[in-house]
Amino acid sequence: MGIRFLSLLLLPLTLEALAPADEFFDVLGTGLKEWRLVFRGTAFINKSMYKAYKDGSNVPAVVKNSCRQTDWTQPCDTHYRNTDALTHWNNVMEVLLGVVDRGQLVKTAVFKGDNSDYMNWFSESHYLNSSWPDLKPQHPHIYGITGDDGLQRRFFISHNYNGCMNDAGWVVVVDRLGVPCDWEKDEAFPIIKYAAGEKFENWNTGNFRNGDALVVFVKYSSGASIVG
Repeated sequence: MGIRFLSLLLLPLTLEALAPADEFFDVLGTGLKEWRLVFRGTAFINKSMYKAYKDGSNVPAVVKNSCRQTDWTQPCDTHYRNTDALTHWNNVMEVLLGVVDRGQLVKTAVFKGDNSDYMNWFSESHYLNSSWPDLKPQHPHIYGITGDDGLQRRFFISHNYNGCMNDAGWVVVVDRLGVPCDWEKDEAFPIIKYAAGEKFENWNTGNFRNGDALVVFVKYSSGASIVG
């Protein structure tokens, strides 16, 4: 308890430092609760994940505690948006995108936060590292939160479009029904599809899975961390 209290005292008096301690987590197992949860998008609830992230649409006024923490085995049936964190996008050093599947954080990608805002950090120019070693040298043809706006393929890192049967990539959120390709069709949306191995995959025939949630964390340059 003493270490936790001392850590809080040493933080600069910024909005980030004054954020509730229960919003910070040790996501990567470093022993430091330095990652603030700013968004969780939940699959197959028929509410747009993109709109929930961008402006809070489709997010209930009161979100269950199970949607605001990192015990991924707990049930969550809504999106969660940390409005304070996304509105006050200040001193962000790194951003972490994660895919949750079967109660585990199975894929991560880390991006630089400097010279970014809450919409443009997810880009090739900000990329640092990820669970896909082949991602950095590939120069994806679509890369962004908005993704393919016309088809509403969001949080999209696409390797190629060569007709539906040849489409391939690393991660995508299919954010609507009435989609054109068989690989993105289901009875509900949003669908979180991700390459399950260490490289991009064909969305039809490759080693891919559907995730349960997509999560976003930020780490602040001010050192806003809490020792567990």
